[in-house]
Amino acid sequence: MSVRSGHEVTCNRRDFLLRSAAAAGIGGAWLNASAVSAAGDKPNILLIMTDQQTASAMRCAGNPHLATPAMDALARQGIRFSHAYITQPLCMPSRSSLQTGRYPHEIGVISNGRDIRGEFPMLGSLMGNAGYECAYIGKWHVGTSFKSAGYAGEAYDIRPDHRKTEAAVSRLKRGFREPFFLTVSYMNPHNVCELARGEALPDGPIGEPPTEPDALPPLPENFAIPENEPSAIREVQRKIPFHYPTRDWDELKWRQYLWGYYRLVEKVDAEIGRVLDQLRAMGAWENTLILFASDNGASAEIMVRGGGHDPAAPPGSAGGVDLLVATNLKGPYFLSQAAARAMLAQAPDAAGGRGQIVNISSISAYTASVNRGDYCVTKAGIAMMTKLFAARLAEHGVRVYEVRPGVIATDMTGPVKAKYDALIAGGMSPIRRWGAPEDIGRVVAAIARGDLPFSTGEVINVDGGFHLRTL
Repeated sequence: MSVRSGHEVTCNRRDFLLRSAAAAGIGGAWLNASAVSAAGDKPNILLIMTDQQTASAMRCAGNPHLATPAMDALARQGIRFSHAYITQPLCMPSRSSLQTGRYPHEIGVISNGRDIRGEFPMLGSLMGNAGYECAYIGKWHVGTSFKSAGYAGEAYDIRPDHRKTEAAVSRLKRGFREPFFLTVSYMNPHNVCELARGEALPDGPIGEPPTEPDALPPLPENFAIPENEPSAIREVQRKIPFHYPTRDWDELKWRQYLWGYYRLVEKVDAEIGRVLDQLRAMGAWENTLILFASDNGASAEIMVRGGGHDPAAPPGSAGGVDLLVATNLKGPYFLSQAAARAMLAQAPDAAGGRGQIVNISSISAYTASVNRGDYCVTKAGIAMMTKLFAARLAEHGVRVYEVRPGVIATDMTGPVKAKYDALIAGGMSPIRRWGAPEDIGRVVAAIARGDLPFSTGEVINVDGGFHLRTL
């Protein structure tokens, strides 16, 4: 969130890069002269991270329902990025991106529990090679080890959060031989997951929420369930109660939950304050660049929608067809409507664009598979839906695309691997290999970057040439 300066400035990433283009590093034009002890000296760098903290959960962001003095102090003396974004709103992909500077699809970490695939320069190694003494304390959750990421010195996870603070303060007191790059990575407000399930909070209790509505924070404007919400969403929530314990909550319960979330943010803010106090006490405040970020967040700038189906539903049954249509077609249709409204509410960028909608369909949109006709029908519907939204939204700066994969190696295609191994070897597609999720991700990344500004309604085949008709 913040680098050292004389007063709070909010800006977006593009403005920051433009303004600091002539500077020698990330601080550049934004650092006070006092932030570097002598000409040519490297500043220390302290990176503080929280987990699952929305950008609005700070008093400095205009939220009156919580007190965050440590975060507010950083914002007051530096830059708060009001238009920042992350690569994926999930812990491991986001954190692995931060350590590699790569998108999740490039490194193979598209969900939790994945290892980084390939060799990439990583943050610990880069900072060490630049002359910094590196240390990492707290939550890691990256698709490789500390050692592989270049953290050759002190690097470990420790729970709960107050022990992270104690370890960070102790490390600062011991001092560093070189300018330091210290990461302190907290867990909270991630305890909100245990809070929802009524479990003991790993970082300690927060007290009981008020029962009077006047003492609780208000619900967000988009809290109400839309009339046209697909039934499949509630069906999934019903089937996985561990992950969706909030399914039957009333408004009071939700407001009490939000109250609890803000208390968790306040807890981690207090821990951050203790680290900053130590930095001041040891005289390193004026020579330290402080960065603050969280690993989770999202926006309506691009909405990617991929189809799915319920493998437990009997094929061809009325209930199975209803659920498949609700999941693969009805849900995406109304979700795209909601995303489009959010995009239209945004100010256009310099080129007049307001966002992109990407529908991930399938070669089943035009290839008849008689043993799963319902699936083919939904994919054909997605193809027409893409055209309809593209025609409707083009004049408003929203581009709509259909990405049409072929045979992709996923858990869903695992049971028929032998069948498709033979078909691919026999020339089913000119490019004789399985497709990978990364192949789809690269196309979506190009769209997200705005690389197709004069196209909309396009079908982008990611099928190894399967769609080609040859004699």
